[in-house]
Parts: sequence; C-alpha cells; structure tokens
Amino acid sequence: MSASSSGSPGRSSRPPARTPMWPVVAMGLCWVVGVLWIVVFYLNPALPVLAELGNYNLLVGFAFIILGVFFALVQAVVAIVVARRRG
Repeated sequence: MSASSSGSPGRSSRPPARTPMWPVVAMGLCWVVGVLWIVVFYLNPALPVLAELGNYNLLVGFAFIILGVFFALVQAVVAIVVARRRG
C-alpha cells in the first residue's frame, strides 16, 4: 500500500517549489559592479565622481562585493528552506 494519501503514488497535490532567481542575479550584479568600480578607480581616478571620493572608492567597491556575498547567503538560506519543504 502507498504511503501517499493522494491516491496515486509519487504525485503531490501542489507543484514542486522552485528557488527564486533574483538573489543570484543580484549577487552577480553586485560583484560585477564592485569589481568594475575598483578597476575604473585605478584606471582613471580623475573622473568627476571618483575624484571627489578619493580612496573611499575602494570602500564603495568592497561594499558592493560584500553585498553580493549577502545575496549569496540569502540564496543559500532560501534553497535550504525550499529543500526542506519538498520533504
């Protein structure tokens, strides 16, 4: 006898949950923006906005990279929650 109560074995009443893609996109975008910010600052530090910030440009670039790491953690937590709901 099947352990499923829905009548047909292997079928569930709701569709399988999927992890959202927005944390992955945000993570990649933050990493690319952070690295590009630092590279552009080193290549041409005389650009108007970059010149005003000075060495704080490194802080801005690394802040974007750290924000990308945060989105990676969000994606990991969401994937764990979705996997546990699948059973």
